[in-house]
Amino acid sequence: MSRGFRKRLARAIIIDRATPGSISLIGRVARERTEENYRFASRFVAGKAVLDIGGGTGIGHDLLVAGGAASILSLDRHLASTAQGGDARVRSVRGDFLTCPLPDGGFDVVICLGTLFYLEDTDAALAKMHRLLKPGGTLVINCINQRLVRRYFEMPLEEIDGKFSTAYDEAGFRAFLKTRFDSEPELYVQQPVPVSRSLSDMFRFWLTPATWPLRRHPVVPRRPGTEGMYVYAVVNKKG
Repeated sequence: MSRGFRKRLARAIIIDRATPGSISLIGRVARERTEENYRFASRFVAGKAVLDIGGGTGIGHDLLVAGGAASILSLDRHLASTAQGGDARVRSVRGDFLTCPLPDGGFDVVICLGTLFYLEDTDAALAKMHRLLKPGGTLVINCINQRLVRRYFEMPLEEIDGKFSTAYDEAGFRAFLKTRFDSEPELYVQQPVPVSRSLSDMFRFWLTPATWPLRRHPVVPRRPGTEGMYVYAVVNKKG
């Protein structure tokens, strides 16, 4: 498989900004994965002021509202008209997270799902997320797993498309978060695959992505012997 083909395939799979009503296979998987992201995040929002970084078209905001969020500020550089829902608790704003003025300590929960690897400076982004959280606040964040990107596509994420900044494997993601947060992150995964080098697991490793369009992808604790195509973390800012 040529390098150019691998890049095109990776772009098609990874650049998957979910849109309502998409009927393409990749669009449907992206939408369902986004819904599962917000179903996971909704566990942490009851009674909270929430910042959603990269809220896009607003898919999943109904799940945050159903989870009891007191308010939701959704920020995205590419705000779609569909992002403006009818619930007064949700406000959508067009803007770049790194430059948009936001109040320090203004949020109980910051959500950054499917967005970190689009931000130009991940270190500055994490520092700002920490600053925007109230003491005791919660960051819910994910990142595509760089180790699996390299294994499937034989190149790092940032080489696949100029839109991407860096990504992290599980250990690197944990270490990245601990540069700003003193608390230990709780880690979860989405789209887990077996990673041992046994013949049966290697077969399942390459076969598993072919089954992804056939099923939903909830965010779950990582089982021994697996890694997730996406790594999730929940981490609290100390009071």
